[in-house]
Amino acid sequence: MAFLKPILLFLTAGVFTLAASDADRLSDQAQQALNAHHWADASSALEQLAKLAPDVPEVYANLGLAYYFQGRATQALASFQRALHLNPEMPQATIMSGICQAELGHHREAIAILDPAFRSPTDPQIGRLIGLHLEDSFAAVKQFDKASVIGEELLRRYPGDPEILFQVSRLHADRSYQLMTDLVRSAPNSPWMHYANAQVQESLQHYDAAIQEYENVVKAEPGLASVHYRLGLVTLLASTDPESIQKAKHAFEQELALSPRNADALYELGEIDREQGRYETARDYFTRAIAEHPEFVEARIALGRTLLKLGKASDALPHLQEAARLDPSNKVPHFLLAKAYEAVGDSAGSRNELDSYRKLQQEGALARVRTAGAPTAQQIDH
Repeated sequence: MAFLKPILLFLTAGVFTLAASDADRLSDQAQQALNAHHWADASSALEQLAKLAPDVPEVYANLGLAYYFQGRATQALASFQRALHLNPEMPQATIMSGICQAELGHHREAIAILDPAFRSPTDPQIGRLIGLHLEDSFAAVKQFDKASVIGEELLRRYPGDPEILFQVSRLHADRSYQLMTDLVRSAPNSPWMHYANAQVQESLQHYDAAIQEYENVVKAEPGLASVHYRLGLVTLLASTDPESIQKAKHAFEQELALSPRNADALYELGEIDREQGRYETARDYFTRAIAEHPEFVEARIALGRTLLKLGKASDALPHLQEAARLDPSNKVPHFLLAKAYEAVGDSAGSRNELDSYRKLQQEGALARVRTAGAPTAQQIDH
């Protein structure tokens, strides 16, 4: 059950018109329990109050809320529906009835209520709860395009929310699994099946198996975009012996023959040349990669450090500065900027960059987790 801060639904003043002192006492008990989030106590008092005031819709709305927070969705829905029967103009009770419908698996009924409510919720917290249930309901009825739209809107409205991040990622994972199951059934020996298997093996760091599957793709569809690049990457991840480096280089060159503007392939060829001391050709590859992808952080860093090797510190500075701007949590450009500023005689600038570098180290900047297909990350050479 998704968590929601309490939304107190108008404990009615009409109850106080009853002569019985029991009604006053139960009303006070219910209000105090609702305020304290003591849901069992609240439902107990409200159940008794409903017998004394059977025609007061707010009593049933609050009773539905108390039931909901105890995980009693069936009873909650019945209470919200009773409240709405007595007074159809209770928007929060309507929304909560839709949320209960979703939790009970009545997804089409839930969508009819929650979809319009999500567009302009009266409160951010209730909007969050509406969105989570609406996304789940759309997915349950296999309207994945609409579920994805709701998920993206939730991410926009509530950036960094852990539950939303999890639920949206799960939506995509579930959809991906379903599509892959369809692929296995419809074309088990197709190049796309080999491509999918290769990516799975790569993500598991089973690089030899990934190489075999990428090679199967190349044999079946040699003109398929990106597959040569991925083959080159996993070849380097499996081994950096001279033979593997040469095979990877050939794969990257094949990728460029198919896609001359592939910035990732250009970058990897530059990295091979840089690691082997061929700085002039490395510089040309990195320059071309940046021309195709100006926000390519690793290429900016690689070009900067290559220019430093070529004795062109002043030319290196703008690329390293841009890398630091694009990725503020990356300590590598700051370390190299310190060297560049020192080389041009700016000792104050060098000290500032070393301070930034040390600060990021002390803060324990998050380790870079490689994702499948990601370009080689730049490291610090001490």
